Amino acid sequence: MTQRELGRLLNKPQSWIHNCETGNRRVDVAEFISWCKACRVDADDSFRRFRVQAER
Repeated sequence: MTQRELGRLLNKPQSWIHNCETGNRRVDVAEFISWCKACRVDADDSFRRFRVQAER
């Protein structure tokens, strides 16, 4: 999925997606859940994997 496609699904500009992906902008929990839904992935599982990586 491109940044433009994801931006359309989230009703955000491509630049917003880019800034989130590059760490220039933090994503809050509600945005994270919306992002997961748009990508058709389980938010709980994704957050669990994020926590494991963050604890390393």
